[in-house]
Order: sequence, then structure tokens, then C-alpha cells
Amino acid sequence: LSNAYITWKDYYYYDDNVELRENEEGSFATKITPTLLLSRSVENASISLDTGYRVERYASLPDLDRQDPFANISGNYNTERSSYGITAGYAERAQRSIAEEDTGDFSSNATVTSKSLAPSYQYQFTDRDFAYTSLNYNERTYDTGGFSDNESISYTGGWRRNLSERLTGGLALTYSEYESESELIESEYDSYNLSVTSTYMMSERWSFSGQLGYRTTDSETQTLQGGPLQSERTAGSLFDFSANYLGELNTLTFSLSRSLAPSGEGVVNETDRISFNWNRNLAETLSFSINTSYQESQSADDLGNNEREYFTFSPALNWQLQRNLALKMGYQYRQQKGTSFGGFDTIDDKVDSNSVFLTVNYDWDGLRFSR
Repeated sequence: LSNAYITWKDYYYYDDNVELRENEEGSFATKITPTLLLSRSVENASISLDTGYRVERYASLPDLDRQDPFANISGNYNTERSSYGITAGYAERAQRSIAEEDTGDFSSNATVTSKSLAPSYQYQFTDRDFAYTSLNYNERTYDTGGFSDNESISYTGGWRRNLSERLTGGLALTYSEYESESELIESEYDSYNLSVTSTYMMSERWSFSGQLGYRTTDSETQTLQGGPLQSERTAGSLFDFSANYLGELNTLTFSLSRSLAPSGEGVVNETDRISFNWNRNLAETLSFSINTSYQESQSADDLGNNEREYFTFSPALNWQLQRNLALKMGYQYRQQKGTSFGGFDTIDDKVDSNSVFLTVNYDWDGLRFSR
């Protein structure tokens, strides 16, 4: 079975503080994302590719206009006891578009080039027991100064056992390396994390999953060329819990996590995040949703200065006009405080923004084919 088709997403909105700064500047904006999707499946294998462009235009802030390519590929192959998988991605985008997970600087239009590769393998050695391993590589490079190019690579090995039809449990060990470099700072991090994993299907509607681990991290940071080398060892916990409910009218998702990720500030951030998503079906083609999240980010050691909080709240109305045409209308509120850009200048004042938006999603069947 082979498929090829095009999707087209238009995002129209007005934001009264586009760059989330103390000096507010609002603008009407349009984001267009044409995407080509290709896929092929056989009995025990599949592969898919999506590639396209993100085009952004701002009526009052033309310096933020841009067009960025992206491409993602994924594949899997299964045998009687083994499963192989791989995903890879490439993207160019504005640094401000990933500021929530990166530096917190929503005003920078620097281009971030991201590359990722993630192969995985799983083997079933008894009716109930599985062993698995995976590798994750990520790289970010910035086209302007003031940010630290960074890369991370992590190796995970684990075991999972089906304790019953509804409950699974297991152990996982992850080793991660993080490196970053800029004109101002160089840093290296090595981290180990041993965690307990579990999933539980309480009913046909409710499911839970969780991972709780203990991590140790060794870091070395050198500020400015020839500056003193600072070393530190820290320890803490990493976790990821989620609860899901799927009903006839309501869908709920709740998640709570603590994770490590490299930042363009030249440090590794430890981020605590809580999110809640609710979708309510009002009619066969009409639904209402609320998405909200809150996160706190800070350096995983005492060598950085980038504590900040970020909150979003977005209600929306979703309308499926046709099988291949959908509209989404809504409002989004964003708030950030305690920001730190580059790890040197800290702004303690709270900043926020309000935006209203309309999204049009269209799948063009004219290019679809199957065989």
C-alpha cells in the first residue's frame, strides 16, 4: 500500500505582544505550511516521509518574515520476535519559535538548524518479557552569535514485563552526553538515569503511564576563552507521568514531567512541566477544547542563571466542515517571568501576550494514490 498527498495549513492570528517583551508590539500574522506526505507499507514494514515549508508573514513586523524548510522520515520493520525502528528529522526555524523549550527569548529571529536521528530495537524473549534499546541524537546550530550551538546523544537500555493483561512494569538505564559551544561559553555534561517504568489500563476509557528515575550529572563549564574551568556534580530525580481518558463525548489528557535538555544559553536545563488538555464533542462535526500548561526551567547545576516560568492557556472551537477541511478558532494567553537570555542578563519582570487565531487545515486528495 502506497500513499502520497498534500496537506495545507493556514494560521491567521493577531498577537498584542508577538515577541513577548516588556516593550509590547502587536501584529496581524499569517503562517502557511504546505506539506507533502509519502508513505509505503508492506506486510511487516512501513516507511513514511513528510516534507514542506513554514512561511511566516507579519503585517507590522516585516523583519520577522521568513520561510523555513523541514523534513521528517520514519520507518519500522518487524519479525516474529524483533522490532526495528528509526526516525530522522531536519528543520530550520526561528529561535523564538522554540523559545519555550530553549532559551526563553521570544524576540530572537536567529535561525536554528535542528537535526535528529533515533534508531531503536526491541526483542521479545518470553511471552511476557521484552528487552529494548534506543539511541537519540539531536543537534542545534544557530546562525548568529549570542547562542551556543549544542548537541546531545543518549543511549537507553531497558526491560519490560507484562505483569497482567492491564499492567506492565520495567527498568530502564539511560546515559546522556551534552555539549555546547559559543563565543562566550563551552560546556559538557554527562548524565546517568536509572528509572522504573509502568503502564496500567484501568478500564477501556482510563489509562495511566509513568516513569520515575534517579539521575546524577557531571558538568564542566568554561566561560570566555581562557576563563576558569568550573566543575560540579549534581543529583536529582527525573519523571514522566500521564493519565488519559477517552469517552464518547470527552477526551482528557493530564501529564506531569521533569526532564533535562540542552539550551542555547550553553547549559542543560532541568524543566518541570504540567499540562492538561480537554476536548468536548458538541456535535458530530463540532468540538470545544482547552489546552493549558505551566513549566519552570532552571540550570541542572549552579553554573547557569536562567530560572524562568512559562504559562499558556488556550480555549478553541474546532469545526470539521468536510472530511478533508477543518477550521479551528480560538484564543491564547502566554505569560513568562524570570527570563534569562544568554545566561548573563536576567529580567525579573512579568511579560504576557494575548492572541486570537483562525486555523484552516486542508488535505488535497488530488495527489493521493494507493496500490
